[in-house]
Amino acid sequence: QALPARVSASAVEALRDCPYRFFARHVLSLREDDELEAEIEKRDYGTWLHNVLLAFHRERGEPASMEVEAGRLHALAAQQQAEMSLADDEFLPYAASFARFVPAYLDWLHARDAEGARWQSGERALSIRPEALGGIELEGRIDRIDSVELGGALELIDYKTSSAARLKDKVKRPLEDTQLAVYAALLAPEADLPLRACYLPLDQAEKIEPIVHPQVQRSAEVLVRELGAEFARLRAGAPLPALGEAEVCETCEARGLCRRDHWPDGEAA
Repeated sequence: QALPARVSASAVEALRDCPYRFFARHVLSLREDDELEAEIEKRDYGTWLHNVLLAFHRERGEPASMEVEAGRLHALAAQQQAEMSLADDEFLPYAASFARFVPAYLDWLHARDAEGARWQSGERALSIRPEALGGIELEGRIDRIDSVELGGALELIDYKTSSAARLKDKVKRPLEDTQLAVYAALLAPEADLPLRACYLPLDQAEKIEPIVHPQVQRSAEVLVRELGAEFARLRAGAPLPALGEAEVCETCEARGLCRRDHWPDGEAA
């Protein structure tokens, strides 16, 4: 009875990573108190960069020269910095990263233009209620949707400011990559074209290269089916245990609840 009425990609990922994490976050609805931080954090930079790119593509229209588009990106960057009240001195390291990012991003973008790709929309909020989920709604916000292959397909793009190596590891086993599969599931009911999906690491200073999720439509179908089976098990009383896997535990805010730091090790476990 306490299962959430709606789940996002992050909720699904929490369930797959550690059922107890899902229990704490999405069944008990527990949250860490936000600390007041004076310094700009990496996520502030990510939000700012998302906003800059959304504004740029909404206004872009036909491709222009590299110089013109670089100037437009820098102007929008300053505008978004002011709107988010990000101080110049604290933002300086990120401004330097952005200066390296702009030519790399425009190189990638103009190559896509030449291939016939076109920006369609950004920050699309979608929700569906698949029959398999037994009344639970699946929701999410897609960073970007492009028309590709001269209008023959749609590509979902998720901007990332995290490690490209980690993203490559995620898509090596497509059925283990939750986020792009959820986005494909969200868009599939209204899409009349084949779907593709990729992560776009924005911190690659030399050359921006997308990290493609192969056969994302199949991954989406499998994820929805298996997620429905998992929710059915939970409704029937299946437990939500803490798995205690090191990589997940390192960043888990529920670590104090499951008392992971007090678990016995070795033979005593």
